[in-house]
Amino acid sequence: MSQAKEEDKVELKALVLADSFDELFQPLSLNKPRCLLPLCNVPMIEYTLEVLALSGVVETIILCKAHADKLVQYIKQSQWTRGHMQMKVVVRTVRQATTIGDALRAADEFSATISDFILCTGIVMSNINLSRLVAAHRANKKRDPNHIMTMLLQEATGSHRRHDLCDESVYFIEPGTSRLLALNSHPSVAHVRSTVIQSTVLTEHAEIEVRADLTDTNISICSPDVLALFTENFDYHIMRRDFIHGILESDILSKTIYAHVLEGTSALEGKELDLLAGEGLAFVGHSGYAASVTDTAAYDAISRDMIGRWTYPLCPDNNPSTGAEYSYHRGAVYKASSVRLDRQSRVEHHVILGANTHVANFSCISDSVLGQQCLIGEQSMVRGSYLFAGVKVGQNVAIEQSILGERVTVLDNVTIGRGCLIGDDVTIGPNITIPPFTRIARRPMRLSMDSPESMQDGLDSEDEDEETGWTEANAAAEHDVGSGSAEADAQEQFDAQAVGAKGIGYVWADSTAENAGFDSDYDDEDNMELQLQRLHTIGSTVADANHAESDHDYDSHDEETNAHGLEDIKLTPQEEFERELHLTIKRACDEDLSPSKSALEIKSLRMSYNKEQDDMRAGVMQEVLRTIDIGSMAESAKRVMYKWAPVIEEYISDGRDQLDLMGILERYCALEDEIDDALRSRLFVRLVYLVYQLDIVEDVAIVAWFNRAEKKPAGEVHPELLRALQPVVDGLNESDDESEEESESD
Repeated sequence: MSQAKEEDKVELKALVLADSFDELFQPLSLNKPRCLLPLCNVPMIEYTLEVLALSGVVETIILCKAHADKLVQYIKQSQWTRGHMQMKVVVRTVRQATTIGDALRAADEFSATISDFILCTGIVMSNINLSRLVAAHRANKKRDPNHIMTMLLQEATGSHRRHDLCDESVYFIEPGTSRLLALNSHPSVAHVRSTVIQSTVLTEHAEIEVRADLTDTNISICSPDVLALFTENFDYHIMRRDFIHGILESDILSKTIYAHVLEGTSALEGKELDLLAGEGLAFVGHSGYAASVTDTAAYDAISRDMIGRWTYPLCPDNNPSTGAEYSYHRGAVYKASSVRLDRQSRVEHHVILGANTHVANFSCISDSVLGQQCLIGEQSMVRGSYLFAGVKVGQNVAIEQSILGERVTVLDNVTIGRGCLIGDDVTIGPNITIPPFTRIARRPMRLSMDSPESMQDGLDSEDEDEETGWTEANAAAEHDVGSGSAEADAQEQFDAQAVGAKGIGYVWADSTAENAGFDSDYDDEDNMELQLQRLHTIGSTVADANHAESDHDYDSHDEETNAHGLEDIKLTPQEEFERELHLTIKRACDEDLSPSKSALEIKSLRMSYNKEQDDMRAGVMQEVLRTIDIGSMAESAKRVMYKWAPVIEEYISDGRDQLDLMGILERYCALEDEIDDALRSRLFVRLVYLVYQLDIVEDVAIVAWFNRAEKKPAGEVHPELLRALQPVVDGLNESDDESEEESESD
């Protein structure tokens, strides 16, 4: 008992695996460790360190191989080396490691831990307090001396965006104790229709819970025995495939592993976790969020979760880094204060705009993250993509579900298909289509006959530099040659058909397909690896994996087909409608058309795009409001509203429509960038007065909308606009009371 009490008093430590021994992020991670790549414009290692610090970890040891010097330099310059920080962060270089097993064996050699510790990758996102899970782990150890690990799993059904398309895992869990009895994993492309487990699992346990809706968060609570077992078993290379399977199926070791399942994806909202007792064992009952960035598909899913605030309090406007501050706007749009949006640009929803970013007229950004100092030219579209710092996009460019590294330049008339990974300092274009799932880097791809064994597990690392003879000196030399200077570019020859006439960069082939050219034994197993590589990529679907091999044999006919297919992503039907509506109203103003003619043209547009009345009301009203000259607000607003009132009335049928129109006015006055903050309230009150005076909206609707708006959560309605409208509402209420008194007296 005294030993257990001493263990509870031991300072909590964490081991962080910064590498993953695969190439799933290449070429984005050519110049820096993967954990320093930005996620929502914050280096990913910051999220890991933040959750560990909040969980009471006293010392975190980061095991790193690739670009270890850059990670050391980053930590030295970060907030984690300041005197007030409670957690100490140490970077340990494991140069000889080629697998996760090697890295953990190295950690055991320098006695990294002497008590229970947290083991995770360098890129995990979580809003839970892991110290309570550590307490449950230690409580279970007192009752089960063979207990060595507690895995943290997250619910994610097959349709969930964080469900791993590459892996199909079935967990067999004992319901009363949460003990993991068996784990059966296989690649999803293998199409396995059955699972195999030891017969003793079924005969020795009265009740078993079978779960196929769980994903591994790559966060575990481990006893020191875990490191010792890796040292004793040199055939343990990958955490799940080798170690966990080995422990669960071994008749000799007699060690046990427990699983804690996070139910759903709801945020904790600051609630404490309860330590409960059940069946003689301890477990933690709560909901929360935890996930790890294992590939670019997971990177996309977790970024969307963070923008959607599923990871609260870890959100873009409350990020753990000391970088740019973001303000939250309706539609889950986060903007730095120095962002510049031209009047006719459109930022739709679920977007982060970094500091000093500029979006030009007629460009559209949606479901994307733009780093600092990004420039988006006119008539360009960025959808479902991630642009790192310093990216420059020309005119008439379409980027769909791709990731672009730092300082990438995309020239005019370029289409980048989904699933593309573009490395730092690459230039593409002009007038070219990049096929889906293309990888382009600033330097040529190095060929390796030895593919990493850890391609299938989330706890892996980045480079096999020493094994393949690729040293930091080689990388530095190539970086100097491919640094993007004019002299270096003049000495190199680039494939104009691949990257454009002015392009700078090299197209990387799929690693498995490239090896097939040197291996006469290229077979279905190699094709399976190629399919898995496709599924690991942002924007991928199961259908993409089925066509992965045929996509590799890309010819001119395929190029024509892809170019034609990608042309459709320039503008969606909704985007085409909005553009046509803008041009229609602009033409009506320029040519001073009568309201009847304007209404006829807009009605024809509605029929062409088969739009509902609600869509037309929102679209027409927004475009009409944008024709108001803010410089002469009072006169211009009156002139515009009197001219367009007959058109607006066609889309107002009842009280519900009037309430919706009030919401449109509020959103415009609150969110339109061209309006000075000092004028927003005045314009809103002016517009409400005009729609009331023109009998577009009744007084009852104005009062009803105001009362509802007051009850909405903070942030959904601009408070200054409500305060400005209060006297108007009071006046309408008094008028109604006087009318009632007069009618009663009569």
